[in-house]
Amino acid sequence: MTSRIVSIIALCILLSDAHKLDNEVKRAYWSKIEENAEAGKIKSLYPSVEFQARSIGFDNDQADQPRRTQTLENLSPALKARCVVNQADWAAVATISTRNDVESFPVANLISIADGPVGNGTGIPYMYLTPLDYTAQDLAKDHRASLLVSLTQGNYCKDKGYDPMDPRCVRVMLTGKIKAVKNETEEHEIAKQLFFGRHPKLGNMPANHKFFFAKMEMSVIAMLDTFGGPKYISINDYFNTPSSTCQSFRSDLFHERIQRFYPSLFDN
Repeated sequence: MTSRIVSIIALCILLSDAHKLDNEVKRAYWSKIEENAEAGKIKSLYPSVEFQARSIGFDNDQADQPRRTQTLENLSPALKARCVVNQADWAAVATISTRNDVESFPVANLISIADGPVGNGTGIPYMYLTPLDYTAQDLAKDHRASLLVSLTQGNYCKDKGYDPMDPRCVRVMLTGKIKAVKNETEEHEIAKQLFFGRHPKLGNMPANHKFFFAKMEMSVIAMLDTFGGPKYISINDYFNTPSSTCQSFRSDLFHERIQRFYPSLFDN
């Protein structure tokens, strides 16, 4: 009698476990369907994204070969630096202070930057500054500055469990001069489109704050991407790297505002 009761209890446990497993399988199945549906929705909204991905996942002359996985680790140093700069929405900026209380000291600030749409940037960080802020005041007297960007902005480092100070959480420091972009020039219009494409709300800043566009003219590029010290990347290598091969290491690649500001990128 006892053995029969034990058998019945064991059978009930097995049936319960099987039911749980079946539910888990179903959840995974429907989750996959939802992922595929979302991917199809994104593809319909951004038809050129597949073209962008081909430059990452295929050899140019063998497009029918299986897709290869492009990872941050196997990018060339110049391309990695370009991609990290391109993914950044903001940077820490260091200038030589003109404030009376800390005159001639290096002072850091945070500014929004943009070099173009995510995945296809120019490599030139553009910014939108106001003379009311001490950064612009410092630059008016001394153009020298450094910009620091890091992949800690997105999910890449978090997903890998990297602390922001971990060398593998890639950071790039650009040193040079920050200068205003001249009004009523072709570059001014380009800077406006590139910047507001990433930061549309800043287009509504008060007119009496006299905001202006500026850009970083780099002379030194240093990148820390692993243990053993920084890598120094030549300006020539940096600008002669095809940034359109950048894979997004952020979670927000598909911004509707990108399509609005850069319709030519989405032409078939």
